[in-house]
Amino acid sequence: MAILSDPTLGLLIETGSKKMSASHIKTLMMKTGIFRYGSRDDNKDELLRSRLVGARAAVDDGDDEARRALLSFVEQLVQQMVNTNPFSSDWLDDLQESLRADGLDIEVTVEGKPGRTQRRYRLLPTEPAPVALPQEITALEGELAARGYTIALNHYQHAVDGLVNKKYESANGDLRAALEDLATRLAEDHTGYQRALDSKTGQPSANQGGRAVRHLIDGGYLPEKEGGRLLDGLWSMTHTNGSHPGQSDAEETRFRMQLVTAVARFLLKHFPSTP
Repeated sequence: MAILSDPTLGLLIETGSKKMSASHIKTLMMKTGIFRYGSRDDNKDELLRSRLVGARAAVDDGDDEARRALLSFVEQLVQQMVNTNPFSSDWLDDLQESLRADGLDIEVTVEGKPGRTQRRYRLLPTEPAPVALPQEITALEGELAARGYTIALNHYQHAVDGLVNKKYESANGDLRAALEDLATRLAEDHTGYQRALDSKTGQPSANQGGRAVRHLIDGGYLPEKEGGRLLDGLWSMTHTNGSHPGQSDAEETRFRMQLVTAVARFLLKHFPSTP
């Protein structure tokens, strides 16, 4: 994902255009060093859009100064809008949620003396270090496709789409389905595991992920101390009745995406493709 997604930039453009004058926007851009990344001044929307998109493109090209300027502008924009509209926070809630989908969070600190305090806003990554999720996704998708694990691949791609488009509950469900099919396929291909059949239809029963996971661990194909506990814990966490039932937000979904991606690649390495 880019440093700031299109939905996040759209919120910043919409909110800034509604709540600030063109003169104020330009001053803020000059203070944070983002003004030089665009040239359109037709109206407030284009004033904001050309600079934000231009700065993001520069970040994608490896410009660290553009990164600092872009994040500083967001911080200062939030600060200014909160100061001028302290009782209107719906836009801030929406922005916070969108930023979390981008791997960023707004930290709020209170400064000053009692009776004369002020809130300060800054952006922090939600992960301790940058994680190249797009590259990880590409590698995992390529491996799933190469092995013919089309069902797992399809669920995983739907989960990625759900995260990008803020369909968090849908994304979590697809992540679980991707992990379930991957574990089952690996058990079948490497351990002789057979899916249970429905007594009425004679077809493989649904929801066999837990059974396949236990087969891999209990059979010693994935030792507990060498990934078994990790897989078992992740499977429990992705269960619909597991952690945070009925609640899915950007931060949780991104966290699950990171975990499922990493564990899926680990499993594929542990069970290499057969010649």
